[in-house]
Amino acid sequence: MMKNIFTYLFVAAAALLLTSCFKDEPDSKSIFDGMEDKEKTEFDLWLDRHYVEPYNINFEYRMPDRETHYAYWVCPPTVDQSIKMAKLIKYVILDGMAELMQDEEDPLLLAKSYFPRTLFLVGSYEIDGTGTVVLASAENGLQINLLGVNFFDFTSQSSCEQFVGTIIHEFAHILDGNIAVPVEFDLVTQFGYIGDQYTSAPGDYLQNGFLSNYARSTPAEDIAVMVAALVGNDDAWWESTLSQAGSTGRPLLEKKRDIIVSWLRDDFSIDVYEWHDIYTGRVATIDRIDWESLDD
Repeated sequence: MMKNIFTYLFVAAAALLLTSCFKDEPDSKSIFDGMEDKEKTEFDLWLDRHYVEPYNINFEYRMPDRETHYAYWVCPPTVDQSIKMAKLIKYVILDGMAELMQDEEDPLLLAKSYFPRTLFLVGSYEIDGTGTVVLASAENGLQINLLGVNFFDFTSQSSCEQFVGTIIHEFAHILDGNIAVPVEFDLVTQFGYIGDQYTSAPGDYLQNGFLSNYARSTPAEDIAVMVAALVGNDDAWWESTLSQAGSTGRPLLEKKRDIIVSWLRDDFSIDVYEWHDIYTGRVATIDRIDWESLDD
């Protein structure tokens, strides 16, 4: 009798399984809750035209929680702020790179080759127990996480500089991850790196051959800080900074700067001084951006 019951149960279960299989169609919706395709908005279509089609970049502004750091309380960006951020990055970073490489056969190739496949936006900042604020991070050369988007002020040039400067910093990490900066860079100030102690280090970083205390944390951060400084600052800033570094720090900074300039030129065909001119010119003319329209 017990054997018969198990037989009936097995047959019933098999029937249900076969019924389910026959009901599944190739174009049926996903069984995973919340994962089915959503109808594209006007903004999504704009992103397709300016990010996906030319660069294969996913601009993720809906902040799926599987991508966030569970150690922090964070919130998604608003759609309006996401639109403004997408416009800023396109105008200053992506269009700027295309202008930089305009003499190449494919001016978009630099960004297509090395810019991350995903830009992931978070509305708030990540702040740890020490009060350290995380502005952005790069993950394995495939994704840049950009935080604090809800605090972006498109009417402020300094706010624009903060966000695009952060992207340049993270982009430098990605370039370094693809073709490493020569080890000679690390050796210039090899005994000056202090890890997490940079948060409590004195303000003598210039005299020790660094552009900031944060640059003292690791050689990788030192490289990214140097690249961002080269792209974002003019000759007057450099001369003032090097003068403050004094006779000890100046030659160290100049040597590291020369290594970075050569690395970008030789390995990526990037003239960093031309990039600086294009980048700062675009930051200075952000008022040309139509922050609202999605018609273009």
